[in-house]
Formats: sequence, C-alpha cells, structure tokens
Amino acid sequence: MDRKKIYIIVLAALLGLALYSAWLWRPERQVRLHTAHLLKAVEGRQWKKVDSFVADNYSDRWSHDKGFVLRASTEVFGQFLFLSIQGQTLQCDISGSTGLTRDRIKITGSGGPIAQIVMETVNRIQAPFVFTWERKSWKPWDWRLIRIDQPELEIPPGTDL
Repeated sequence: MDRKKIYIIVLAALLGLALYSAWLWRPERQVRLHTAHLLKAVEGRQWKKVDSFVADNYSDRWSHDKGFVLRASTEVFGQFLFLSIQGQTLQCDISGSTGLTRDRIKITGSGGPIAQIVMETVNRIQAPFVFTWERKSWKPWDWRLIRIDQPELEIPPGTDL
C-alpha cells in the first residue's frame, strides 16, 4: 500500500473519530447518559459510582446534602433483595453549563417493608422526577448532579435515617 492511501485511511479514521466524539459529547447526550448511568449505579448499589455522579454542592428542596443522600440511598436501597430501576427521559433541556432531565421512574424488586413502601410511593407518582446537572469543567463529560426534585414526593423535615 502506498503512502497516499495510508494517509487517506488515517485521515478518514480521524475524521470519523472526531465526528463520533462531537456526537457523543453533545451536552444533551451527556446529561441523558449521566441520568441513565446514575440510575443504573443506584440499581446496582454501586455507591462509589453514585458518589462520583453527585456534586459536593448538591442540595434539594428537602434540605438534604450529598452526605445525607448517599447515606439514605445506601440504607433504603439496601432493603431490596432484588432491584430494578427503569428510567425514561421525557425531556432534556440545556442552558449554558446546566442541564435538566425530566424522567419517569419505575422501581420493581423485592425486599422488606421499606422496599415495598419505596416501590409503592415511587410507582404511583405521576409527575416526572427532575434531575439538575451542572458541568463542572471544560471537559464535555464532566457533569455532576446538583439537585433532584419531585413535587409529589413529600419527605417530612428532619427525616433522618
């Protein structure tokens, strides 16, 4: 094979890689992927991975911070013997370095009484969960969760697990 053909092949491969990277790293795609991967990490009870998705400045309308969310998630989802979390992104909006997804979530599984309450509560909710992500650096894949909201979900103030 002559050099000209090798250069053309290498150039075509680089162009293909650049186009794939541009498609993969679009902010909307990254926010959708991060939401799906977060739910999979919770489903698999991979708490170090969940920790890597949640921003240090996480806060929500129930006055929970990152530490509480990780502790509570570990305790609540630890009540499941089997767990499946299905998320469906209904909408994704990007504004600057902030991204929002609105997701319907369905939880199935088996476990103790707390697991049953969690499944019943989450599965009867009509409005989608809202995940707010923030890009933390110049890297197109560096998104962290800064907030989750669900207007129908009531968690009494001072609830501590």
